[in-house]
Amino acid sequence: MIVFSIAVQAKAHDKLVVRYFGSSTCGECLEVKRVLLKPLARQYPGQIELATHDIDTDEGLALLLKLEDEYGVTESAAQELFLPDTFLIGYDAIMTHGRDLILSRMQSHAAGTGRLPDAGSVNLVRFLKDRSRTWGFFLGTLATGLADGVNPCAIATMIFLISFLAMQKRKRSEVLVIGLAYTGTVYLTYFAMGLGLKEVIQRLSGYDIISQVIRWGAFAAAAVVALYSFHDAFVYARTGRTQDIKLQLPKAVKVQIHKVISANLGGAGLIIGSVVTGFLVTLLEAICTGQMYLPYIVAMTRHGELRIRGLLYLAFYNFLFVLPLLIVMILAYYGLQWNELAKKTQKNMVVLKVLLGLVMTGLAVYLVLAG
Repeated sequence: MIVFSIAVQAKAHDKLVVRYFGSSTCGECLEVKRVLLKPLARQYPGQIELATHDIDTDEGLALLLKLEDEYGVTESAAQELFLPDTFLIGYDAIMTHGRDLILSRMQSHAAGTGRLPDAGSVNLVRFLKDRSRTWGFFLGTLATGLADGVNPCAIATMIFLISFLAMQKRKRSEVLVIGLAYTGTVYLTYFAMGLGLKEVIQRLSGYDIISQVIRWGAFAAAAVVALYSFHDAFVYARTGRTQDIKLQLPKAVKVQIHKVISANLGGAGLIIGSVVTGFLVTLLEAICTGQMYLPYIVAMTRHGELRIRGLLYLAFYNFLFVLPLLIVMILAYYGLQWNELAKKTQKNMVVLKVLLGLVMTGLAVYLVLAG
């Protein structure tokens, strides 16, 4: 829990003014508003005044910096909540303690924070220039990029594609091509999102409906795969017969798929398929989880004298983001022996099915909790 009490001079108001700062393209930021703050403001309309600010804009970011200075905030986060004499930093702290803290301040008739500091007094360009020159900023970008790079959706798809090629006994050179095409597409798509593509997507009509359909569709698919995986593990452990496994394609369909793959997943077809897959997976990941870019880096790309530095940081951040994908691809290229892989898969069928069931169960639970 990150809570700080301070002495802030503010004019008393009838309502408790609660100021929330978050990104408009961050899933957790939007969840704080949707799940916690807006319902609370509707529940106490005469006692709480909710003010929300978008840190993806220069005005919102400058205002946040000013309030952080006045409140003595030393460590920023993607979500920040300000009350008259205290504040909460970060998603976990706000979701865990925000409601109780707001109600306690409301009942104690705390002074409102109706007066906004002058955001214009903040030299945003100077601040960004000074901040981006520090080791702390570089190390923060390094840590965030590596942490965000552990992306279950993208990594799982990469492993699936490589395994798919392995079952088709494709050449290692083709594994390299599909890995580079897929990873490059993920990189470029996220880079474009950092430059504004994601904001365009999220402002499209029907975006909320589409994102919910995708989320619950993915949940249903994960739940079904999990159930079939556990069923197959039990059946195979008892009989040892692959013919009794449910989670596989009918033989006739397999034959047709092999023909299609042989005809279309060679040369340019392989590259195009990898690019399309990488783009769709990246788009799905962004819609479902709301990947957030560092506000400071994105803000730097909007100002002429800092644009080159911002683009370099954005490129560096995205390289860290796809680094795990590159590692998976390199390991596959240098380490996979198709015949050995097939034998090991057959030998460890029960373990693999149980692991797949657990992964799909975890994914289904995550999609429910994240919704």
